Amino acid sequence: MSKRTVVDWLSDIVSWGERLEGHLRAVDRDAFFRDKMLQDAACKCAEAIGEAAGKLDDLYPDLNQGFPDLNLKLARRSRDRLAHGYYRIELEILWITVTSAIPKTVAAAREARLKYGSGL
Repeated sequence: MSKRTVVDWLSDIVSWGERLEGHLRAVDRDAFFRDKMLQDAACKCAEAIGEAAGKLDDLYPDLNQGFPDLNLKLARRSRDRLAHGYYRIELEILWITVTSAIPKTVAAAREARLKYGSGL
C-alpha cells in the first residue's frame, strides 16, 4: 500500500464536503431536524472529514497555520464526538457544524490542495 499524501487527505475533505453539500442542498433547518436519514448522512460526512483532518494534523501539524480555516483540531474533535458520543448528539450543534464550520474547512482544503498539488 502506498503512503497517502497531503493532497490525498485534502481531497478526502473536499470529496466528503461535496457529498455533504449535495445532501443538504435545498434543505432548511426544520427539514433537517425532521429527517433522520439526512441527519445520519450529515454525521457520516462530518465523521469522514474529521478523520481526514485528524490524519492531516498528525502528519502535517503546521498545515493549519497556513490555512487556519481548515480547523483541523476542531474537525477532529467533532469527529470524535460524533463517533463516540453518538447517543447524545445535539441536532442544533450538528446543524451549525454542517452548515457553517464544515463549508469553511472544505473551502480551505480546496485552497490548500491547489497549493500542494502544484508542488509548493
